[in-house]
Amino acid sequence: MNLSFPIHVRGCEIDMSENSRPDALTQAYRIIRRYGDDSQHCLCLNNENRFFFGTKVCGVIPYTLSRGKIMSQGDPACRQENIDQLLDEYLDFCGQNGYRPVFNSVSASIAGLLRQKGIRVLKYGEEAILDLENYSLSGGKKGALRRNTAKLNRAGVTLEEYRPEETRDIPLEREIAALEEQWFAGKKLKLTYSIGDLHFEEPYGRRYFITRDSESNLQTVLSFLPYRKGKGYCVDVMYRRPDGLTGAMEHAIISAAMKMKEDGVEEVSLNIAPLAGIDVAKPDTNWVERLMYAIYQNMDFGYDFKNLYRFKSKFGPTTWKMRYLAYDHRIPLVNLALSITNTKGVRNLRFYLRYARFFVSLFLYPERFRERQNKH
Repeated sequence: MNLSFPIHVRGCEIDMSENSRPDALTQAYRIIRRYGDDSQHCLCLNNENRFFFGTKVCGVIPYTLSRGKIMSQGDPACRQENIDQLLDEYLDFCGQNGYRPVFNSVSASIAGLLRQKGIRVLKYGEEAILDLENYSLSGGKKGALRRNTAKLNRAGVTLEEYRPEETRDIPLEREIAALEEQWFAGKKLKLTYSIGDLHFEEPYGRRYFITRDSESNLQTVLSFLPYRKGKGYCVDVMYRRPDGLTGAMEHAIISAAMKMKEDGVEEVSLNIAPLAGIDVAKPDTNWVERLMYAIYQNMDFGYDFKNLYRFKSKFGPTTWKMRYLAYDHRIPLVNLALSITNTKGVRNLRFYLRYARFFVSLFLYPERFRERQNKH
């Protein structure tokens, strides 16, 4: 299994001398920091992932293994001119080990390359991007957002940035942990691929923001992952006080984005709205797309994809960037659907039974879902 970095890769400018050989996670971070233009890259920097490193080119593809599938998130991290070679190496690695690849949330350009290599491709969702140079809260569609943000400012809600890489504040981290526990107490499950952790011990360039009300009560916690060498930041963790102020999360995101704009950040990604924007009206719609669309429209157990899209839409993103799913054609459809809607806490029997019943119903009574589709 390719987990060690080839020290003498031609063209690799990362310092990987024999005397200071780091572990795989640190190696991956160094490559991503240099070449990571994709908002999804740093999301994969955790001990739950494994890492494939190129042997002929300098690059990395983080992945996880699940029942014969090898699943990656976002685009490969390497020089643009080396992407094709890195993908070939990775696909060879998959074939040699009998793994069936799933590329989740890749960009249009990577989707095109994978399609040429015989990998099936379909739309996975849309990523909400705020171009900070041109972004503002003006306009009728952002009226509610503008009013809520101004209201909380007047009420004394303030934004603070926490920098654990400089100085750890253990009492604050305990306060944040308590808020996190409250936040997830009312949640059923936690989506694996779209929700990260705070990683105060190894921030890897993350920026952390909290907001407090006028009585110093913690209202929200946010973390943002860097990409494009810090010119872009992607929201990762979002926790809020369950009984907190209305609009507190929207206020926190806008406040953090404006603070980062002052620091020279060019864009903020609100991350991906999975399964959003899948067009089942087109004549060549396949069963996988219909299945993803049905999950988006009908399922809110474990994760509410539709409400996530609505939340991101509130901000009036400058751009909705298309994201794609590429997968080995031998993967069964239900298996694929379970994989890309996978959640932390996957041993929860109710989750599997609920989805299994939904899939059976969809295939046995497709007319019910066609009627719902026409209503939307």
